[in-house]
Amino acid sequence: MTWIVQRYRRAILWIRAHGVVLRNSGLAIVVFLAAFFFTQWWDFTVPSLGRAPYQAVFLANGQTYFGRYYERIGAYAKIEDVYYLQQSQGSDATQAPDTRLLRRGKELHAPAARMLVPKSAILFVEDLSDSSPIAQFMAQDHR
Repeated sequence: MTWIVQRYRRAILWIRAHGVVLRNSGLAIVVFLAAFFFTQWWDFTVPSLGRAPYQAVFLANGQTYFGRYYERIGAYAKIEDVYYLQQSQGSDATQAPDTRLLRRGKELHAPAARMLVPKSAILFVEDLSDSSPIAQFMAQDHR
């Protein structure tokens, strides 16, 4: 026999002996890649644990956003129908600041109604009760 035939037979024997390992490794790689691309395509969100329709999201930089909070797989959480508080100082220093609740999206750059926030920037999340003035305003404004 020539050396080419011997190498061919050895290769066939090796593949037969290790075929199950090769098949399972290939299948694992295909499943991993499919899962990776599926999670990139699909927005996995889980509603907040409470039953309240709106939540308050307190960030590490002192900002507070109100809206529908969704936990996501990955490093970011999603907030939809986002509102925030804006305070403006009156002309007189003794006056109390004027506080308004604004819907996100009315700014000059017209952002989308949803936002992604790094989970590392979130201090805590609270459910807003139905009797909350902020929740009532948001429900009324959403209609």
